[in-house]
Amino acid sequence: MEIKNKQVEQRYCPLCKELNHCGANSGDCWCFHTEISAELLERVPLELSGKACICQRCVEAFKKH
Repeated sequence: MEIKNKQVEQRYCPLCKELNHCGANSGDCWCFHTEISAELLERVPLELSGKACICQRCVEAFKKH
């Protein structure tokens, strides 16, 4: 059951909690071709760091600030 919860958790943006639409499992994702600032990455809760992708909407919103 714990593995299933981790898989579900990884599908959601750790910042806004919406689906992150990560395509990493299929071998390619929009985030592979986008620079994500260290400042934004620091906002990810420690327990999700490196485990759940920030969604494109959060990345774009951060870049506008």
